[in-house]
Amino acid sequence: MNEQEELQKTITTGARFIGAIVGCVFAGVGLTVLGFLWSQPFGGFHSPPLFFRIFGSFVAIPFVAIGSFTAYKAITSKGILPKSNVMETTSTNTKRGTYTCPKCNAPLSDNIEVSPHGDVKCGYCNSWFNIHHA
Repeated sequence: MNEQEELQKTITTGARFIGAIVGCVFAGVGLTVLGFLWSQPFGGFHSPPLFFRIFGSFVAIPFVAIGSFTAYKAITSKGILPKSNVMETTSTNTKRGTYTCPKCNAPLSDNIEVSPHGDVKCGYCNSWFNIHHA
């Protein structure tokens, strides 16, 4: 099995179904407007004038195009990123940054304890600070 087939399996059926439904709704709205505008006889009672038929068609055609494309891609998409790119982004996110104390500018050691809120105590000047707001 290649990488694209593995990525396609990670997209759930529910997500594909919802995307296809949203696309079909948009395409259906566009087709309904086009059908209503152009099925009425010209010059008939309560029929839209030519200007409104053309203007309405320009509004409805993108609905049909975007809705159809959305439904098609929701069903046939292969995934967003290749597997190698996914691994690179997770490895770069797990690297620890180098933090320094904002009061004395001393670097923090690698084995320092950090609270869940990001509070740390500088081992050099004993001042408390938050690594998220420093």
